Amino acid sequence: MDFWRLVHNENLKIVLKKSTWILTILMIIGSPIVPIFLKLIDIPFSAPDVIYQSFNLYFIVIMLSLIIASESVSSEFSRGTIKLLLIRPWDRWKILLSKYISVILFSLAATIVFVILNIIFAYILFPASGNSILSAASSTPDLVLTIVYNYIRALVLITVAFMLSSLFRSTALSITISILLYFSGNTLNGIFRLFLEQEHREFIKYLLSTNLDLTQYFASPTGTFGMTSLGFSLGVLLVYMIVFIAITWFSFVKRDVRA
Repeated sequence: MDFWRLVHNENLKIVLKKSTWILTILMIIGSPIVPIFLKLIDIPFSAPDVIYQSFNLYFIVIMLSLIIASESVSSEFSRGTIKLLLIRPWDRWKILLSKYISVILFSLAATIVFVILNIIFAYILFPASGNSILSAASSTPDLVLTIVYNYIRALVLITVAFMLSSLFRSTALSITISILLYFSGNTLNGIFRLFLEQEHREFIKYLLSTNLDLTQYFASPTGTFGMTSLGFSLGVLLVYMIVFIAITWFSFVKRDVRA
């Protein structure tokens, strides 16, 4: 019970921040842009197609979650409140876990809001079924899998940002590195495709950037580079998650923590 009270306190810290409200409002405004834009240019989509296309803007949710995760631990140092946490009768790992859970809960809530807004706008502006420019090529990918795959990507990136927040005491540095890592993934994949021959790409399948986007398996069961599978990518992501969490735990729990 005490632990969940700690989680509740961490949730309050997130919710009561003015920056959280500003970023959340911007996310709410930006989330339904795709359905509105597609309606304005009068492209013949059905509502399910539009919902799937709306996930091109899911990076808004990821960016918001990365910012929250990046400042979760580092802000305690920058504000000098870390001592107030450590003198309380909670183990350090419980404090760290409560922060991680609160960030995950926030990202889940942001994802739910994003999905609901796009579903509402899609079904208001477009027919539930009918002719679609996507239907001639292939069926629209399953909505549930689209949500799950995108959230798994967000969860891994949130874990990276949370690790950086624990490693660095500067919130600005944690946020900057997290955002750079997020945007560098597709760039790295593009560079590998352009400059590496097929026989020299074996190591690529173990990289985080190669396995992060699980929606690649909607188009091909062997992924973008033709050398992975859904199960393989999930396994690689799990290993990375374990490593990131272990580094986070060690950096916060084992080393001396000074304000």
